[in-house]
Amino acid sequence: MFRNLYADSRRIFFSRSFYVVIFIIFIYQLIASLLIWALTVFLSEGQVASDEIAFLYPSIAAFIVTISTLFITQRDFEDGCIRNKLISGVKRSDAFLSAVVCGILQGALLTIVDFVSSMIVMPILSKSFMDFSIPEIADYWLVITLACMSIGAFSTALIMIMGGSKISYVAGLSVAFMLKVVDTHVLEKLYPEKGNCMLTGTKLELYKFIDRYNPYSYLLVEPHWDSLSYIVGCTGLVVISVVVGIIVFTKKEIR
Repeated sequence: MFRNLYADSRRIFFSRSFYVVIFIIFIYQLIASLLIWALTVFLSEGQVASDEIAFLYPSIAAFIVTISTLFITQRDFEDGCIRNKLISGVKRSDAFLSAVVCGILQGALLTIVDFVSSMIVMPILSKSFMDFSIPEIADYWLVITLACMSIGAFSTALIMIMGGSKISYVAGLSVAFMLKVVDTHVLEKLYPEKGNCMLTGTKLELYKFIDRYNPYSYLLVEPHWDSLSYIVGCTGLVVISVVVGIIVFTKKEIR
């Protein structure tokens, strides 16, 4: 198990796709920051708030993590890596768990990369440091990191379940897009810009549950639940991904 995990982890750092995704993060951070700066300074004649630059990543984080895990995990099926592991005696459950752990690792690494890039750009283009306190900043990035790690586990499990099929590209990105749309709708209903929340009864509780325990929703709004809720939500997605994934993957034919 540990040898397999070491090999899979090492494979990430030797994957061109992983560095392409990192490059995309840097380019997005730079272009989006420059656009915000230009619109604020030249049109509004104001100064850019540091928060606007520091937390650009969450808006694309789900797609970035999904793309990274899709590229790397699907490649393992294309080049026969997964099949060779199973032929050599690696247990299916071990191969699956190793892939999921690597998906979690990618989620964490990509978040760290963006944190570094935002800290480089922010002092140059914004008026000052964030309005948050240091503990609030740490909590915010911790929630983002945990959410990306759990999404990495989920998207990797989805690819493994689908046996590395090309359809996994469509399925993975479609799920990320669909959940973002759902979470946006939920947040708009729970926290309307004008007036009070009009939801009641079962619908209110359902929307609050989605907002509280769905890691995809953590990337759309500042943390406003207790730490335990975020831990439970992220852990829950990982556990569901692992349990369902192992059941399906251990019975799936690998070509």
